[in-house]
Amino acid sequence: MSSQFTTTDWDLIHRWEWFRRERWRSGFRTAIHGQGGGPARAFADLARMVDARALLDASCGLGRRAVYLAEKGMNVVGSDISGVAVNYARELARDENASVAFFRSAWNELPKNMPHHFDGILVTGLNLEPSWDHLGVALVGLYHALNPGGFLMFVGATEGEPESGPRDRVEKDWSSGPPEKVEWFVREGKVTCTLVKLRTKAADYIDDRMLYVSEENGEARLESTTLRRPAYWTWRHWKDVTRVAGFAHLETRAYPGFGLDGGDLLINVAWRDKKNPDAEPLEPDREAPYED
Repeated sequence: MSSQFTTTDWDLIHRWEWFRRERWRSGFRTAIHGQGGGPARAFADLARMVDARALLDASCGLGRRAVYLAEKGMNVVGSDISGVAVNYARELARDENASVAFFRSAWNELPKNMPHHFDGILVTGLNLEPSWDHLGVALVGLYHALNPGGFLMFVGATEGEPESGPRDRVEKDWSSGPPEKVEWFVREGKVTCTLVKLRTKAADYIDDRMLYVSEENGEARLESTTLRRPAYWTWRHWKDVTRVAGFAHLETRAYPGFGLDGGDLLINVAWRDKKNPDAEPLEPDREAPYED
C-alpha cells in the first residue's frame, strides 16, 4: 500500500463537468440506469423491501443519481464533499423539477451536517479512500448518520472474491486503454476546454491525472488534479473496518440482471443494529491492519 496520498480537487472536476452539461443533460438517466439499473436500482429495490423511507445519496456529485431516484418515488437527499457539486446539483434539481435537497459534507462530518438521520445510505466512492484511518473515520460518520436498523450500500470487493480481486481489476483496467487520451473537447460561447487524461500505474493503484486546458478570449489556462483509484481494499478489509465502525453485519447482495451492462450486480450492504441502537464504534484490533 502506498504511503503517499493524493488529494483530488473535486471542485475542479465538477466545475468542468457542469460546463459540458449540454453533452450529458438529455441522457443522464439512461447513463445511470444502463442496461440493468446499476447501484441506483439496487438501492431503491432494497429501500422498498425494508421500508426505508429517508434515504441519502452520500456521493451525489452533480445530483444526477439523486434526481433519478427522486423521480422513481424515493424520498432522497444528496450530499457531497464538493461545495461546487452541491450548488450545481441544486440547480439541476430545480431545472428538472425534482424534489431533492442537497448539502455539503464529508462522510466523517455527516452527523454534524445532516438535516436528520437516514434509513438507507448509498455510497459509490468508499473504495477510493487512501488509508485505513481515512476509511475508518468515513465509516464511523456514515454509521452515525443511520437510524437503528438502517443500511449502508457501497461498492467494493465482495464476499467470495479472491484476495487478488482488486489488483486484478487494476490490471484489467490498465490494459483496457492507452495511458494518454483526450477525453473530450467542448466549446460553449467564448470558452473552450479540453480534458486530457494521463494514466500511470503502480502495483496497487492507477492514477488518473486530469489536465483541463481551457481558453477564453485568447487567454489559455491549464488546471490539473489527480484521481487515485486504489486496489487496496479486499473483502476482509471491509469485514474488519465495518465491524470496527460499529456495524452489526456486512453482506454482499446479488441482483441478477441489475448490472449496468445487463449482467449480475454484486454490491455490499452494512447494517446498523436495530436491537442495540446505542452501539458505539470499537477500538481497532491493531493500529493499521493489512498495510503490507
